Amino acid sequence: MAANLDHLEEGYLASNRIKWLTHLFSLITIAGLTAGSYATMTGHQIAYGISREVPWGILTASFAFFAITSTGLCLIAAISHAYGVTPLRPLGSRSVYLAIVTTVTAFMLLAFSVENPWLLIYYNAVSPSLTSNIWWLSTLYGIMSGCLFLRFAFLISGSKGAALSFGIIAAVAAVGANNNLGGLFTLASDPPIWFGVQLLILFLASAVLSGTAAIIIFTVLAYVIRKKRIIGEAQKALETAATLMALMIAIVLVVTVARFYTMYFSDIPDPGIVAAQALINGPLAVNFWGFEIIVGLIAPLALLLITRTKSIWAMTLASSMALLGAYVQRFDLVYSGQIVPKFSGWNELPQYLHYFPTGPELIVVIGAFGLVAFGFLLGERFVGKLFRLY
Repeated sequence: MAANLDHLEEGYLASNRIKWLTHLFSLITIAGLTAGSYATMTGHQIAYGISREVPWGILTASFAFFAITSTGLCLIAAISHAYGVTPLRPLGSRSVYLAIVTTVTAFMLLAFSVENPWLLIYYNAVSPSLTSNIWWLSTLYGIMSGCLFLRFAFLISGSKGAALSFGIIAAVAAVGANNNLGGLFTLASDPPIWFGVQLLILFLASAVLSGTAAIIIFTVLAYVIRKKRIIGEAQKALETAATLMALMIAIVLVVTVARFYTMYFSDIPDPGIVAAQALINGPLAVNFWGFEIIVGLIAPLALLLITRTKSIWAMTLASSMALLGAYVQRFDLVYSGQIVPKFSGWNELPQYLHYFPTGPELIVVIGAFGLVAFGFLLGERFVGKLFRLY
């Protein structure tokens, strides 16, 4: 395998510019790890903006974003390699690698989201709870990440049969983990805005949406840093991914409408409607209408339909907007479920609870994005020929 790694290295990407960017993103990652370590030692309620009433903040939302994106990338890799979707095949190997990077990033955020990550690992192993969504979530994501590592190792060594087998296992585990992540919200009837089977569909569609958007962006970036044109099979693969992304955007739009229809025209308790109003015309309205709906869904879908997914710049812009909207959607989903006080209507209680991320929280999140960029550049340099189509 060591010989194969040497053969896969892109030597000309060891330029001063790429090295400088790699070092920069490594420093950003270290800053995020330092901030998270500081918060763990100091105490989350001191270092973070969370409280007893709002225990989940931007770190939980960021964990959900990267975990869902890793699921989408894993599924893209699976359908391109295992299920014969040949137009997507050129994106398969890079999808596997990026799924590993985003999974590691999600675990980093999860570690800094809980008070004691070591106890989470310990009790997950010695005290399994088969009725717990969190236990299944962490276990299945662990299985998925392990299979992805093995799959990537077999791809490097040239053992395509073994890589295919582990890819199928990883995809099945990814869907299960994604459903359990959605189940954390879906099975919680309190707060009511999280209750409903639509969330499971939303999480799965969002996973494929985020995965296709991520692979489009990083593939285009890979060609940019190599100063190559995207033609032939690579362009066809990106067009197919953009078409799939457009379909997922349409599904997410329909599910979003269904969720709010359920809030207003069913037996959902009043706190669910109050939380929905926070998104529609309350403190989260700018996030919801500006970023989730317009930037994250309508504008990308319109751009892809107008260009018929034939324009590289258009699909890259649409993917960037879709990922931005997806990130804001994760934050709004987490926060809107906690924004209404538990005893809403009592005297001297605010209509909505306040939360704003602190400096350490923001540094951890920036460090997470830095880790993804750092991992991407390392992959393109040291195993770049594995992704090669130019």
